[in-house]
Amino acid sequence: MSRVQASLGGADLTTAVRLTLQQMIARLAGGREQEIAEVILVGNTVMHHLFCGLNVAPLSQVPFESPHLGTQWFTPGELGWELPGECRIRFERCLGGFVGSDILAGIVAVGMARSEKMMALVDLGTNGEIAIGNRGGIVCASTAAGPAFEAGSIRMGMRAATGAISRVRRVNGATCATVIGDVEPRGICGSGLVDAVATGLGSGRILTSGRIASGTKLFPVEVPVVLYQADIRELQLAKGAIASGFRLLLKRLGTRAVDLESIYLAGAFGNYVQIESAIGIGLIEAPRELIHAAGNTALRGAKVLLVSPEEPGLPRIEHVSLAADPGFQDEYASCMIFPEVESVA
Repeated sequence: MSRVQASLGGADLTTAVRLTLQQMIARLAGGREQEIAEVILVGNTVMHHLFCGLNVAPLSQVPFESPHLGTQWFTPGELGWELPGECRIRFERCLGGFVGSDILAGIVAVGMARSEKMMALVDLGTNGEIAIGNRGGIVCASTAAGPAFEAGSIRMGMRAATGAISRVRRVNGATCATVIGDVEPRGICGSGLVDAVATGLGSGRILTSGRIASGTKLFPVEVPVVLYQADIRELQLAKGAIASGFRLLLKRLGTRAVDLESIYLAGAFGNYVQIESAIGIGLIEAPRELIHAAGNTALRGAKVLLVSPEEPGLPRIEHVSLAADPGFQDEYASCMIFPEVESVA
């Protein structure tokens, strides 16, 4: 949304995005740019619009829908890229609202469109996207999870870099933290945050309401890193958004999580979060054996789309606006509560 506001404020982000991608292509090509025959891009809806020079105003206000979600084609000359004149460049189509072509690529990557059995793809980030279905049809939605999964709204949060607590677990009643770089901790990243709250719930030091059981406003993780009560609330908001979206899409399909063949967690955060901890806080409400870290499904799917003579046969993909669902607010409030867990203190 900050990019949307900057663009509406007059910032020329289209030129910036195109120039940056041109530089990336040049580094990847290593002097062989004249051999490139085709370029495919996938990304979220805002980046799709910025790159393509489309008006982002419809994405800045309710209902957050744009009339320009389709595949966009370009020549190198139109972009100012030093590639062969016959090179084909396309930004793949978005699926609706804030569900971009990166999710389309993810659907292709995990094989959802070819599967007889139902499966799900959950891309965890500031804007969480969910797709559930099979070759008979797919529904998808986006959820405004906020920056908690990247620790962006956490008092001592930081990206997954040297000094960040990336994992927390209980061993013989004591809290043990893993710090990136094996140095003194400076903060906590998203995966560490989920772990820390999951261990707090397991030890009874955090209540299902999200309150810190001691009555204080601080939850110690590893000196000097602590979580504040407000940090735990931020995580509740994020996990509530994902869990409620998942529930509503399942209801729309008339199925249950236990009936799915697989649930794939995508994106950088989805790849590194401990699945047991994600279940422990209620982020994903499904049996452990169904859930798999899928890594960068956008990249894998883009490779498939790049080498395919045409877009692989896809079933109808329906975009669902969760905010318009009359049961969304009640479901969201219900999903804010952490699940009851067996104490491991």
